[in-house]
Amino acid sequence: MRNLKLKYCLSHKVGIENPRILLVNPNSQKLVNERRYAVTESQLFAFDVVAQSKSVMAEVPDIVAAEYLALDNQICLATRGGEVLLVNPDTLEMNEGTFCDVGIECMAWSPDQEVVVFVTKEHNVVVMTCTYDPLTEHSLYDEQTEAEGGFVNVGWGKKETQFHGSEGKEAAKAKQEVDVPVNLEEINKDIIISWRADGAYFVVSYVSPSKGRTFKVFDKEGKLQFVAEKQANLYGPTAWRPSGNWIAVPQKLPNKSTIALFEKNGLRHREIVLPFDLEATPIEDLKWSSDSEILSIRTKTKIYLYTIGNYHWYLKQVLDFQDQEDAVTHYTWDSRIGEEKTLHILFQSGKYLIYKWYWAIDRLNRTGLVAVVDGNQLLLSDFSKAVIPPPMCTKTLQLEGAESGDSYITTVTLMQDAEDEVHLCILDSRNTIHYYKSHLSYVSTFTLQSRWSEEPASSDIPQMLPLQYGNLQWLGCFEGDSYLVVSFSHHDTSQIHFLAVGAPQGQKKVVQVAGIISCLMPSCQEEDCSLFYQLLDDNRIVQLDNVLYPGGETSFKRHLELPQNIDQMEIFTQRSDSAKTHTICLSNNQCLYVDDERIATDVTSFCMAGNYLTFTKLTSLHFLRLADMRLVDERRLERGAKLVTTVANSARTVLQMPRGNMEAICPRVLSLELVGALLDSQRYCLAFDVLRKQRINLNIICDHNLCTFMDKIDVFLEEIQNPNWLNLFLSDLQNEDFTKTMYSSNYKQDSQCYPEAFKIENKVELICKALCVRMEQSSEKRFRLPIITAYVKLRQIEKALELIWEEKKRESSVNNDSPAVGAEEALKYLLYLVDVNELYNVALGTYDFGLVLFVAQKSQKDPKEFLAFLNELKGYEPNYRKFKIDEHLRRFEKALLHIANCGREKFHEALEFIKRHEYYSRSLQAYQNDAECYGEICLAFADHLRANGKLEEASLLYERGGNLQQALLSAKHILDWQRALKLAKLSGQDVGQVALSLVAPLQEQGRYDEAYHLSKTYGQNPKDSLQCLIKGKLFLKAISEAQMQQGSDDNKTQDEGDDLITLVSNELLAYQSVLLNSITGDEELFKQHKDRLIQVRANRLKLAQFGGGDDDQVDIDECDLLSDTTSMRSSRYTASSRGTGKTFRSSKNRRKHERKILSLKPGNPFEDIALIDALYNQITRCFGQQQHVRDTCKAMLQLQQDSAARQLQASYKHLLSTMQNALDDIWIEEMLQSCGQQFLQGPNVDYTQLKNEQRYAMLSPIKRFKPQLSLADWEHQILQ
Repeated sequence: MRNLKLKYCLSHKVGIENPRILLVNPNSQKLVNERRYAVTESQLFAFDVVAQSKSVMAEVPDIVAAEYLALDNQICLATRGGEVLLVNPDTLEMNEGTFCDVGIECMAWSPDQEVVVFVTKEHNVVVMTCTYDPLTEHSLYDEQTEAEGGFVNVGWGKKETQFHGSEGKEAAKAKQEVDVPVNLEEINKDIIISWRADGAYFVVSYVSPSKGRTFKVFDKEGKLQFVAEKQANLYGPTAWRPSGNWIAVPQKLPNKSTIALFEKNGLRHREIVLPFDLEATPIEDLKWSSDSEILSIRTKTKIYLYTIGNYHWYLKQVLDFQDQEDAVTHYTWDSRIGEEKTLHILFQSGKYLIYKWYWAIDRLNRTGLVAVVDGNQLLLSDFSKAVIPPPMCTKTLQLEGAESGDSYITTVTLMQDAEDEVHLCILDSRNTIHYYKSHLSYVSTFTLQSRWSEEPASSDIPQMLPLQYGNLQWLGCFEGDSYLVVSFSHHDTSQIHFLAVGAPQGQKKVVQVAGIISCLMPSCQEEDCSLFYQLLDDNRIVQLDNVLYPGGETSFKRHLELPQNIDQMEIFTQRSDSAKTHTICLSNNQCLYVDDERIATDVTSFCMAGNYLTFTKLTSLHFLRLADMRLVDERRLERGAKLVTTVANSARTVLQMPRGNMEAICPRVLSLELVGALLDSQRYCLAFDVLRKQRINLNIICDHNLCTFMDKIDVFLEEIQNPNWLNLFLSDLQNEDFTKTMYSSNYKQDSQCYPEAFKIENKVELICKALCVRMEQSSEKRFRLPIITAYVKLRQIEKALELIWEEKKRESSVNNDSPAVGAEEALKYLLYLVDVNELYNVALGTYDFGLVLFVAQKSQKDPKEFLAFLNELKGYEPNYRKFKIDEHLRRFEKALLHIANCGREKFHEALEFIKRHEYYSRSLQAYQNDAECYGEICLAFADHLRANGKLEEASLLYERGGNLQQALLSAKHILDWQRALKLAKLSGQDVGQVALSLVAPLQEQGRYDEAYHLSKTYGQNPKDSLQCLIKGKLFLKAISEAQMQQGSDDNKTQDEGDDLITLVSNELLAYQSVLLNSITGDEELFKQHKDRLIQVRANRLKLAQFGGGDDDQVDIDECDLLSDTTSMRSSRYTASSRGTGKTFRSSKNRRKHERKILSLKPGNPFEDIALIDALYNQITRCFGQQQHVRDTCKAMLQLQQDSAARQLQASYKHLLSTMQNALDDIWIEEMLQSCGQQFLQGPNVDYTQLKNEQRYAMLSPIKRFKPQLSLADWEHQILQ
């Protein structure tokens, strides 16, 4: 679907007459300013097209061939006399390479310039190396030598017995004989050599005395590989396609002239039918472009350019030189990288033309119309109607006036105006412009409006050059006229011509531009008529304004600058900012730019698609949202696929595969854009149709703009007339905003508008209820099934059944003899939505047996399954029947209420039901008015709670049920002594005995104060009571209670008080000794751990300094103990990576592993980590004893044990001070750095810190820092 379009045409006058060969340095990167070389029959020239200078480098008679040797920077010349000369273009030094005493007919170097082939005048093929060492020699007239790749008969039958296609069986009887021309003197005897691009083979075309014109194929070493099959009427020009699959040779057949395409083995493969007769117009030369995409055919007055697509050869361009003053003497394709489609042409007078081509698709954007050039026909394909594989098309437009074969289509340009008129302009090879018009509704039908020829606009250009207007484009409409724009370069200046369509001598205005325009693109906007262009030697894109305003001054301004020269450009404006124009450019190194921002690299094609830019890479298709320049989607493609066009009204994207076949896809991004536009205009029916065809979730209808949808529900229901579509929409509804999840690529964040107090969890409910209200208000019968669907979506199946049952009753009341068709259809539909068993259960839950039978009959259920059960239910009392139904349906709450209504006669069954389903709480509410039943339920509930260990609640319910003994036991079990004493009193038991029985359990639970209270209140021995406080180390309260006894007026009580004081004092002093020993032991252990930690760290540092590593032989896999915050791991090989890593699947194994890691055993690889962990725990524990030590000292002060108290306080103070002063020695700077630093990756990584981080990661995060110590005011000033 591509057309070969002219990028620019350069015209130069070099002043070298009768040039026969043009040589270009393949290593040169410039197109215009480099030095080039021309060879005449006897001279070698160097010329500069910019300076318009020339110089003679060498004078050699009878030059037959020349080659620029890039590796040696030499020019090789071969003469007819047999000399092979080497000329240095810098020093002009000439050396002899070799000499052939019999003379040379032609010469050809291999593409890699490692081998050179000569054909002598004796028709011998001589192959030499680049140093002119002979490899082989072969005579072209030698018919006896057998080719190494000759044909082999494998015995598959004769040719006559095989299939002959459309020729039929008679073809088998015909003898195919090739007539060799009788007079060989009439045949051109030129010998042609052509190499394959990889340099592995070359072909030599010559005239054989026995076969006429034929060819032989040799390998690189000169060995004969293949000989062509016998073919009549072959002509001399021969060209091997660089890709290697075909050898092109002209051939005249009885009914047509062709370019025969031979395979490497010499067999004829296919052909290209020519539009002229080879006898009347002989071909002078054949050449392939270096990328194998273009075959050029030169006759005396024309150059034809052919390309292939989908196995069809298209005539894309024709350069007509019959009106020129002189003839073409030589032409060649450029072989430099990036210049494969540059054609150089030399004329007899010394004129020099350069044509640069590029691939482009002539499409009418977003309509699907694509125009393909093929000779004098324009193939129009409308992809909005169908995907038509080329070379077929929707309509063929024959160029009028081209019947004689002199005119061919070269350039096509399409435009659509504001009134949907489609304008088409065609430039033919005679520089005639044909103007056609059509309408967008029948876009492929064009009618000719006018036709005119352009004349040169400048006296500097004496005559029109072939394809001078080859880059013709539409500029737009201005003041009622349509204008075309075209650029033409002459020497070092360019002219931009503005042509009024249909006007005589249609030229309107000419603008001169300094430099050579390489890319030109109009903005196609009526209000500004701007142009954007880029010069060949300048990467800036210039904007040209006010080109058509009468009397206005044309302005030039810099638009932007790109790092490379561009091949394609498109212009667009944003809807939000129509005043600003943006450019899309594809550079020659396949970089895609939007304005000056590089979007992607390795881009093979691009196309505008509404608000999106679509572009392809080698194997993928991408979508760029132009509003925020964000890539929103990507999908895989067949390798090499390229964009052809996009169709707006069907969201279709058409691509062409490498072999030429077409493929149409509907990308989700473009489909959603189309749907969004339809929804914005409230064309819900069209949007729904697109969504169904593209399999897009229907939630997007409401999620696109929920507020608008809720406001326009009436419009939605009016647009969607098909009830099945409404059912489908309701069925698809989900509590999800698809503009933020599945289809977020087409929507901006936070762009959704929600109704007030809307929650996404209630979306389905909101929409279904709103639709139900509107549909129920309408009397249209088409809403009957959608209402049922809405009820099902709301999980209100019972309502749906009631609706159907009411309809059934209504239809039955109208005519009892006629079946209720509407209700039955509705029920069948409901059975499609809901499982039959579920629907039967819902009907049963209505307690309406008529509805149950109606559903059961339509559900194809076996009557044996339900009739016996229904008959059994009919015999029950109504409340009990409902209970049985609800129990069957597992609606236990309703069943409980119904059986409660049955009274006491069903209570035992109810109690079993309550126990079975554990409905105790609700049963208490149901039977709260029946005291006897309520009490039994309380006892059953209490038993249930006691079995589950909830004794507190069980005690309460036992009390309600009257079982005080069980209530007391439950209260005692949970040590609720207040309640136990109350229950003991209610049950008549000895309260004191119950109280004293609770003292020991309370002490076991550490509740010494409460145990003391019970013992004191109900006990007879004060000493035993005081022991409760002493066991709990509550010395202050014990002293206070003893002193209360001591101050009594009763002598006996006072003596008992003295004994109690003595008891407390002795216990306190004993505890002081224990506490003092504990503090001393803690201090010793702390010093021991700290000193060991310092020693371990010193040992590790020493090992590290001597190149050792303490972690290199660690066999413990610590990866499971590393903190989640550790984001890096060392790639260093360690012993732990030698074996399979262990995983700790149970907490027991994990704790065991942690104990192994944090072992304080000397020699443990992680001993320092274990020491830090132990020190942290010891410090926090010791600092947590401040209040306890203070209370103990206070108790001793009250007993005037100042010395013991002072000793305890001093010892504890020294311990705290020792620990506090050692914190900096334990938590060193190394630990702080490893915990708070983000390590670099790659070559800048600090492996020492990384290793430390891994070690310290085994510690809890809180233990990697100094403990946060809170110092209370615990010291007594009396003791200081």
